[in-house]
Amino acid sequence: YNTISLRHLLPVGGEDLDRVQGDVLLTLATDQEAPVHLLGEPEARPPKPGEVIYRDDLGTLCRRWNWKEAERTKLTAETRNAFLVIEGLPPVGRDLVEQAAGELGRLVREHCGGEVTVALIDRDHPSAPLA
Repeated sequence: YNTISLRHLLPVGGEDLDRVQGDVLLTLATDQEAPVHLLGEPEARPPKPGEVIYRDDLGTLCRRWNWKEAERTKLTAETRNAFLVIEGLPPVGRDLVEQAAGELGRLVREHCGGEVTVALIDRDHPSAPLA
């Protein structure tokens, strides 16, 4: 997914869906968030209150939108079901996000095999199934 991120200058990230518990939420962290061990970080730390995070029933999956990913749900060579996210905030238009998502889907099918489902979430469509 880094190829798509660099090509389109969009944040792109991913999590191992088989390691996710419950629903994935894009939300603001509270002062009650548990510490999370992020990739490349020596110790677990909680997100700052008000920080944008992705979380599941067990805690934070990713901090600072999809920039700082958790060790618990990182993608590995053993990953079989992934949740990939492309973030397009203004001034980025929906058309660029759709184009990037289409390219990412094609690359995943070509290099990883399997099925790809694309769903776009926005203010008018705030949820989509991950399975």
